[in-house]
Amino acid sequence: MNRVLIFGDLHVPTRADSIPEAFWDHISSQQYDFALVTGDLITEDDMRRVMPPLPRCYIVRGNMDREAKHPIHHKVKVGKAKVFLMHGTHLVPRGNLEQFFDLLVEQKADIGVYGHTHQPQIEYAHNRLFLNPGTITGATGGWGGRQDATFLELEVDGDKITARLIRTDWKKIEHIPLTYRMTELGIERATFY
Repeated sequence: MNRVLIFGDLHVPTRADSIPEAFWDHISSQQYDFALVTGDLITEDDMRRVMPPLPRCYIVRGNMDREAKHPIHHKVKVGKAKVFLMHGTHLVPRGNLEQFFDLLVEQKADIGVYGHTHQPQIEYAHNRLFLNPGTITGATGGWGGRQDATFLELEVDGDKITARLIRTDWKKIEHIPLTYRMTELGIERATFY
């Protein structure tokens, strides 16, 4: 089984200064093969300062990042699944899944991971999964407050794919798993797991 941590849109220190303590505890207790980071860290050093120790990270550059050392996108394999990772700045309007679908077809990817909207999403369409981890710090569009903090976990075990949204309203933590399966035609909703 492959386990992947997916997070982004930290905006540290410009809009937030930490992740929720419950997230720190949860992430610290897990064994991930690697992490997919959707950008808008501000700097990688700031990200690593507020996160627990992380496995190997595939990081993409967001529109607010101060460093240009990370690429615009990554292509990685998670088990049998091909994943395309990008920040999402170029999806117009924000979060445009039809435009993202075209990119996934072009890149021959089964799963698309993006950020930028600060809204978590696990969406199934056109035999593909679209994943947005939201914001792990609860950063809003400006420094004036916070919203629910969220991130995702992706597990691929043979044909079984589980995307798990982890959310907190800063009082309680919630886990929402959704299960799919790989087929020759792409990804399908699982009805047998």
